[in-house]
Amino acid sequence: MNTGLHHYCNRDFARELKGLAGRNVLLLLLDGSAVFGRLGGIDDWVISVLPAVGLSGVNTVRFRPPNATLPEFDILLSEALIDICNIAAAIEGPYIIPPISKACGAANTQISAPKSPVKPKSTGTYVRQQSRLLEQLEEFDGQNMGVLLMGGWVIGGQLSEVDECVILFGPGTSAAPLMVTIGALNVFGAPFTGGILPLFGTFRAWINLKTLTSILIP
Repeated sequence: MNTGLHHYCNRDFARELKGLAGRNVLLLLLDGSAVFGRLGGIDDWVISVLPAVGLSGVNTVRFRPPNATLPEFDILLSEALIDICNIAAAIEGPYIIPPISKACGAANTQISAPKSPVKPKSTGTYVRQQSRLLEQLEEFDGQNMGVLLMGGWVIGGQLSEVDECVILFGPGTSAAPLMVTIGALNVFGAPFTGGILPLFGTFRAWINLKTLTSILIP
């Protein structure tokens, strides 16, 4: 694939995204930005994001740049076309309002959003390091924990499934402040008010394993 993001291409993750077509999802991108809308079709590793369905008054795709100083700044779009290789995670669930609208987030929670890490070079050393992370990650299957992804994203909850190239997180079943909350999938990142977005309910996060940088054990 002739793209600067080809090192993060993941066929298994693309297959999971295809299975989420037609659903409302929050996409976490490698540059630290976030997109919310309904997943459309995939054409040659480019996925379309359309306005979410089933949400009152929502008729646009919402894009939030990775700028913590503009917590209520959304760019409204009719459609977004995104390189799948640029997606670190996709979060699906029973959204009632857009998760990156100014009404969301923990505005009164004083949390510093994690800084975006330097992207590692695509070298044999990095591949070996990531392989070791995967081996250790498999030992925590079913436990409450967190992961750090490219783009400065942190996701905390219960590790539900570990595949060769995709990991699945669900709501936490125990408390480990501030990373894990009972009944919620916690997402930390610069675009969110206060640096954190707690998602209560049956939310699930599909994570592109190629964007994993660290395992966080509470």
